[in-house]
Amino acid sequence: MVIGKVDLVMWTKNGGKTLSVVLKQIEQVIPSEFVNNRIIVDDMSTDDTKEMAVSFGWQIVDNEGSGISDGANTALKRVETEYFISFEQDLFLTKYWWLQIPSYLSASHVAAANGIRLVGQKPAGLRKLQELEINRHFKPYLCESDTFGKTLDNTIYKTKIIRDIGGFPSMKPNSGVDVVLANRLRKAGFHWIVDKKVESLHIRGGLRDELCHLYWHGSDDVEAAEIIKKEFGYEWPAGRNRLSNLIKSPIFGIVTAVRNREPNIAYLYPLRSLYYFVGILAGSR
Repeated sequence: MVIGKVDLVMWTKNGGKTLSVVLKQIEQVIPSEFVNNRIIVDDMSTDDTKEMAVSFGWQIVDNEGSGISDGANTALKRVETEYFISFEQDLFLTKYWWLQIPSYLSASHVAAANGIRLVGQKPAGLRKLQELEINRHFKPYLCESDTFGKTLDNTIYKTKIIRDIGGFPSMKPNSGVDVVLANRLRKAGFHWIVDKKVESLHIRGGLRDELCHLYWHGSDDVEAAEIIKKEFGYEWPAGRNRLSNLIKSPIFGIVTAVRNREPNIAYLYPLRSLYYFVGILAGSR
């Protein structure tokens, strides 16, 4: 699929630890002849994020609000091309992304498309758990109607359609922006494709970072679930049956570890469940 030039956008906040490798990989994956503008919307970073971005040729714009929702809409205002691509500051893009994902937008009913992201750090059981969850949702390898797997961190969009539905959702929680956007696109009659075969890496510092991320998700998901229920009338999984899942998680962890011959899952499964549940409790308060 020949789509012409695209704008690249990213929202950042103190991303100095990962930004250099992330931007370098984007340069290698997306041919420069297809790139119009490179725009970073920064949310008051106090590290060397801005300087690093400029050194890679990205324009710096201050977030007009705060958080992912405002950052995404600040970026959208500056998009000039028919298609644009969004990234997050800790996403290491797979080399196959450009060859596969943009082609899905050749269909008139498709408004957005992305690959999946998997953790790349040890222990190995973390990645295996993600793969098992993905395989439960994706039959076959493409996902269109479900909101699972939708993300803003390696996604190409049709600019006009995103603007026509009002842009990115304006919401306080950072979690769930992608889910609300996917629902709005579906309500407007459009599809968002996720290809599980196109695997990028979510850069983490280790198990502690992954658990902190789950806690953050849990705390934000409570409010995001309320927004989704109010706007679309269905229960998003955040918080639903989580206490029951937490109680059962040691048994599920052992069974999953044995079935997949991955011993680490025996403790990782309940540990991940615990941190997400504690985050939900914090968000509920």
